[in-house]
Amino acid sequence: MFLPKSIHPSWDQFLTPQVEDLLNHIYQTISHPYNPHQDDLVLRFLSLDLQAIKVVWLGQDVYPAPGVATGRAFEAGNISSWLEPFKQVSLKNILRLIHKTYREISDYDRILSYQKIKDEISNGSFPILDYRDWFNSLEDQGVLFLNTSFTCQTGKANSHKSHWLPFTHLLLTYISRENPNLVWFLWGKEASKYTPYIEGKLKISRHPMMCSKKYDDDFLKSKCFEDTQDLIHWLG
Repeated sequence: MFLPKSIHPSWDQFLTPQVEDLLNHIYQTISHPYNPHQDDLVLRFLSLDLQAIKVVWLGQDVYPAPGVATGRAFEAGNISSWLEPFKQVSLKNILRLIHKTYREISDYDRILSYQKIKDEISNGSFPILDYRDWFNSLEDQGVLFLNTSFTCQTGKANSHKSHWLPFTHLLLTYISRENPNLVWFLWGKEASKYTPYIEGKLKISRHPMMCSKKYDDDFLKSKCFEDTQDLIHWLG
């Protein structure tokens, strides 16, 4: 259950009988219907080559609204373009930090609003790939958009978190052991709780949901994108 149609061989040693039994137990005990609504999207990361991954964005719960969860952390399936209206504040602030990084803005007060960045995207002066192509490009370059809770009951956020916790601990331990040179983006207190299971370079800040100049560890002060430009072209 939950497995994608194509699983990369780099995960073969992870998918032990113990892990498969755990997945079956999770499937039997979680509430239905759940998000993502397609089983092959739940653990879509298993289709990727673990050894090709360079950076992990560690997210939390999948989006609870119907049709929004895609199996990638932070990606919302109901958005097709940066130029259309959407509610996901974290995505907007992620784009603000990428813009700040590539514009080499050092003064917090000069960081542009999302609306102004959207204007630059519209007129072509900020050459980031459009929404869906951008996520695909970053994944192709080696970004793993990994949630720590892989399903939730449709309409009920965090409803399956406790079910997935043992699996997530095993998963993070395996990833760290098999690819110890990864850079991990840990945004927010929830993501930081998993540091005992992670080995690699950690980029820790507050969550992009709430940004303010008053926070020393504010997300928009993070150098996570700046410090990894040699690994990933963040404009896609």
